[in-house]
Amino acid sequence: MASVAMRLGRRFADKMELLRLCACYGGLGQFRGGRMVLETSVPGAGRLHLRHDQADAILLVEVLMEQDYRCLHQLSFVPQTILDIGGNIGLGSFYLKSLYPQARITGFEPSPAEYEVLSANYACWQDCKAYPNAIGDEDGVEIRFAVHPERTGGQHVLGEEEAGDWQEIRAVQRRVDCLIDGGIIPVPELVKMDIEGAEVSALMGFGRYLSQVRALVLETHSPALHDECLRMLSAAGHRVLSDVARSPDARILLTAKLT
Repeated sequence: MASVAMRLGRRFADKMELLRLCACYGGLGQFRGGRMVLETSVPGAGRLHLRHDQADAILLVEVLMEQDYRCLHQLSFVPQTILDIGGNIGLGSFYLKSLYPQARITGFEPSPAEYEVLSANYACWQDCKAYPNAIGDEDGVEIRFAVHPERTGGQHVLGEEEAGDWQEIRAVQRRVDCLIDGGIIPVPELVKMDIEGAEVSALMGFGRYLSQVRALVLETHSPALHDECLRMLSAAGHRVLSDVARSPDARILLTAKLT
């Protein structure tokens, strides 16, 4: 972790802030809350907004320190257009910018607290635009969406009889094919997706454009969902480049279009 923090921070103060946040994650300090803004060494993403709390520290470690998406190094092309579905606060997009600084990234995040930070980050980065929508298989409908102020990730479409300590909000869902047909987004060359169990619905919303996407990296959240995603992507002409376990139920899958 220390080596990644030292590499990502531009100034000495930025490197130390990242190290202190990692120390809090490891139980060696207390989170102070509030927003922190760091200058970074990443071209095209020279400033990074984070919250000094456990949720963002977990994401920082998973995405940037442990590099959940390191499988992207297997791609044989450099994507110019990227879709980040489930953008959260933007750390996935930040990692993508570190790999592809010239890429145009469009992110979707329906949770208001995370969208606020995502928008602040995208405003600092080159060729990035955020939208406060969920992505699924119906366009323009309002859905029930679960958020929690003390958890990283886990935000998800609420089931009809779902219980728990989640807070319910309403979000407008969009289909990717409708966004493309409307000229709002281009056909993405690369899609990154982490949407807590709604992967199949999102893939259905690509419609005929799924076969035009050159690569997808997505986290699936159950064996059944994983199998269905594999079936859909195979039918769209994709082959598996990487398929690794992230937890007992979750896997990170990278597929690329057959050429």
